[in-house]
Amino acid sequence: MLLYLFGHLALFWKLEPIIGFFYVTSWWSYIILLDSIVSSRSGKPVVLNRTLPACIIISCGFWCFFELINLRLENWFYINVPYSTSLRYAGYLLAYGTVIPAIILTAAAVQPLFASLKAPSLAIPRYSSRAISLGIILFLSTIIFPKYLFALAWAFAIPLIDGINYRAGFRSFMAELERGDIRRFCAALLSGLICGILWETWNSLSPVKWIYTVPFFEQMKVFEMPLPGYIGFLVFGVETVAFADLLQGLRQKRTAFKYAVCGALVVSAISFVFIDRYTVFSQTTPISNLSFLTVNSKEMLIASGVRTNLSVDPGLLKPFEKEAIELVNLKGLGYENYMKLVRYGITGVRGLANLDETTLSHALGEKDLLRVRVYLAAAQIY
Repeated sequence: MLLYLFGHLALFWKLEPIIGFFYVTSWWSYIILLDSIVSSRSGKPVVLNRTLPACIIISCGFWCFFELINLRLENWFYINVPYSTSLRYAGYLLAYGTVIPAIILTAAAVQPLFASLKAPSLAIPRYSSRAISLGIILFLSTIIFPKYLFALAWAFAIPLIDGINYRAGFRSFMAELERGDIRRFCAALLSGLICGILWETWNSLSPVKWIYTVPFFEQMKVFEMPLPGYIGFLVFGVETVAFADLLQGLRQKRTAFKYAVCGALVVSAISFVFIDRYTVFSQTTPISNLSFLTVNSKEMLIASGVRTNLSVDPGLLKPFEKEAIELVNLKGLGYENYMKLVRYGITGVRGLANLDETTLSHALGEKDLLRVRVYLAAAQIY
């Protein structure tokens, strides 16, 4: 609770660089609190044990696989990430490292709600081979037709991973469904929805965030997520729990588990480079590098504890400086993109609002018109 309060106070007071980790402090406070509650019932921590470092690394690698898929889909991008590489990569690791812990803890917490739930048994002949094949087909379809089949990116892993678990004799949803046991399946669905709502809530409050650019759903957003996307969170909960089952099975084979950790490290390292190159739209900029600020303004801001553009109070600046910082901070546009607009004679939000998407695309050097529309819309309602 103290960690959660600290994160919110840092956000309110604009304490740098802590405000860049608001999302991280929110999620880890949730994980610590929930594991405390769950372990008080079982007597054994689910996540907060000696395997936590490995769990963070594997969770990061698990999510980074979807980041690599997003290079093809281009369904989201990041704004206001720290300019320091070490802080940025630490943020990636700690944020992505919460995915598996959050889902499995939430599933464990809500599973008692379904204690009395039963269903008719379900059996699918040659399930493992059919499920694995289906997962591969769905994955390839997503990559080949990303504009129309992007939603399959959140579905292919369920049959693929659960099919592998079933074949290997690990815990699997299909094995439970054959016994008429749907408790864990329902808990996984609900955990995905709960975590999805928390993801979007804390993302909306955080200055360092992602923004969705999902085709056909630009105007149907709750927080930053298009409304139909919340269905995807239920699916994501199931595939994350299935992946956790796979890890649990591999943990019994120490060599295989070590390979999983090493593989996650490699995937994460590769992903971080590609995220920086293609998915990050803007980084924070040190006050000393903001060319539109006068020397006196820079000295005043630095003396007051301001380190980057994120924490600047426009009310303390001269009119032309205020106009510039408002444009820099508009939906995380960023200083580098601001300088690109200056070359086109755009120095304020009003000038940006008067552009058409083709001109803005050329000005920013941004081919993705969905991203361009995000900033046109933000300028027009500013």
